[in-house]
Amino acid sequence: MSIHVTHSIIKQIDSFPALPVTVTRVMDVTGDPESSADDLMQAVLTDQSMCTTLLKVANSAFFGLPREVSTIDKAVMVLGFNEIRNIVLGKAVFNSFKDIYNTNKRTIDLFWEHSFICGLAAKIIAEDRGLSASELFVAGLIHDIGKLAMLMSLNSDYAHLLELSHPIQFRNYLTELDLFSVSHDDVGSRLLKRWLFPVSLIDAVGYHHRPNECPGTPVMPTVIQIADILSLIHCNPQGIDSGDIMTIIDDFLPEIRELWEINNLDWSDDDLVRWQKELAISSQRDNAMMNIMSS
Repeated sequence: MSIHVTHSIIKQIDSFPALPVTVTRVMDVTGDPESSADDLMQAVLTDQSMCTTLLKVANSAFFGLPREVSTIDKAVMVLGFNEIRNIVLGKAVFNSFKDIYNTNKRTIDLFWEHSFICGLAAKIIAEDRGLSASELFVAGLIHDIGKLAMLMSLNSDYAHLLELSHPIQFRNYLTELDLFSVSHDDVGSRLLKRWLFPVSLIDAVGYHHRPNECPGTPVMPTVIQIADILSLIHCNPQGIDSGDIMTIIDDFLPEIRELWEINNLDWSDDDLVRWQKELAISSQRDNAMMNIMSS
């Protein structure tokens, strides 16, 4: 059964259509050091839906810009190449899984709530440690995208694993390996490779449960691993206090503190509590961002 199931999941990934031309153009432009702001503007201008998304995001509390951004050329100038690229990639992932929402509404709502909060948590940690906040937000937003690909392939056989009931459910990838011989982190990585996503995002998605195994720089998957836990706790607040964060980490991820130290990202228990409090504020303030990305 496992071999058949694994083949079915991989076949599902291979059947995914390529990303829209706009996304490909934006990645080409932002990946070319010779590109200009005008090149980037021209890459998105032909896609009115994406232009609308970019303007809405630029004017949201998420960026907190001092003045209104009313045109795409201003959005490109104010946000910059990396921010535009990350917004476009995040939106493209949302759009790729819209059809599945019709038959799995409750499950998908829970999935995206957790994913969005994980993105916010990753952004908070990134800002606190001088990392790329927008890239880590997108990494958190799409870190579990392999679960949707598995849901599309396995349907009811997988749906129950998407239910968020306890913070330690971040270890469900072990259950996936046992049942299907493949886990959502690997499936997500395969999908992003097919879509030619940046290596940093592929690694963040593919190794967020085991950052110590990342063949490249493990900083992003390491951050996403903690952001994942913070999100699960935030989305399941009943009976959970700040002390539970440290308990969960010490019980299930004893190696993570050393990994953060090795990558010069050392944190204290107080940092975790502070990030959790900031996440509660951000989830209220930046809620419009979720609506923009999913619309």
